[in-house]
Amino acid sequence: WDEIETLVCGQAEVDVGLLRSVTEYSGVNESDAHVGFFWRALEEFNNEERAMFLRFTWGRSRLPLSADAFSQRFKLQSFNKSPPDTYYPVAHTCFFSLELPRYSSLDIMKEKLRYAIFNCTAIDGDETSVAMAAAAVGWEDDA
Repeated sequence: WDEIETLVCGQAEVDVGLLRSVTEYSGVNESDAHVGFFWRALEEFNNEERAMFLRFTWGRSRLPLSADAFSQRFKLQSFNKSPPDTYYPVAHTCFFSLELPRYSSLDIMKEKLRYAIFNCTAIDGDETSVAMAAAAVGWEDDA
């Protein structure tokens, strides 16, 4: 069952390196300090936080098995409002994109991301009526 679950649902462990490999940048560069804070924050998050990040940005809690299996790339976009440390990131689940303020530190990045991923759950593809029916018959996400 574990193998079938992985093939159908993706890996339970969120692979930050895989996500990074399918990322496009719009209005930001991979070398920008706040983008570095972003990737470091995701690497330091535990798997539950990473899964919640995916739900926040994509409406799903798991990544596909490989880069080739992605139906769309993750897009990291600029969010140019000032002062940036007072804003939260904005996700667009239909487009698998994140508007990321230019936070001044890793600690602020982690704080703002954690608040967003645990408090903004209005759109959640894993909590649809179909997903909930599947969970009722034992197909729920163990992550």
